[in-house]
Amino acid sequence: MKKNILETAFQLFLKNGFAGVSTNEIIREANVTKGCFYHYFKSKEDLIYDVIVIYLYPYLESTIKALEEWKTEQKEFDIFKSIHFCYTFMPKLITKTGEIIPFREIQFLIYEGIKKYVYLAKKSCECSRQQRFLLKNLLDEGKKQGIISAKIDTDAYATTMMALKDGMIALHILDNSIDTKEKWESTFQEIWKEIKVTSQDEYANRGGYLYAKTMS
Repeated sequence: MKKNILETAFQLFLKNGFAGVSTNEIIREANVTKGCFYHYFKSKEDLIYDVIVIYLYPYLESTIKALEEWKTEQKEFDIFKSIHFCYTFMPKLITKTGEIIPFREIQFLIYEGIKKYVYLAKKSCECSRQQRFLLKNLLDEGKKQGIISAKIDTDAYATTMMALKDGMIALHILDNSIDTKEKWESTFQEIWKEIKVTSQDEYANRGGYLYAKTMS
């Protein structure tokens, strides 16, 4: 019964936002009594907390987990593919019926929740920091391998890339016609042009493959 209330509430929140759904509406749509509702939840805010922890927390964490799983599946570590995956990965949230929740709906709910609930804002910041840290580590590894220019500030680029990615999400929320995935792809290609080693001399100086070939 509790799961039914949570799932019903979550679906209503996705359509109308946290503020746009009343407790009575949740009770009616879940087909439960008020007594049943208040047996499991002290208030609507109590219910919202559970919805956020059960549905939104895993969604926010999914990019980190997906990257870790993706890396373990790769036979050979590839810097370009790893950074590309980290930057362009679009998490998905699937309901118990197998329905994929539209990206815009889930992001809109997260943005509303961040403004209202400190615990969600903290979780979002934590996940964003983790993604930025992973991205910076990948950029650092690229520099070590001589694939990425030694001149770039990896911390600044990781921060900029995350800001661009989040900015595209915000634009998509405002304008549903904007293709977020396509924008991520195009901005990544431009960023890669800036950060990759641009000359054979620079690549050789980093001790990369070309350097090994000339010395053999």
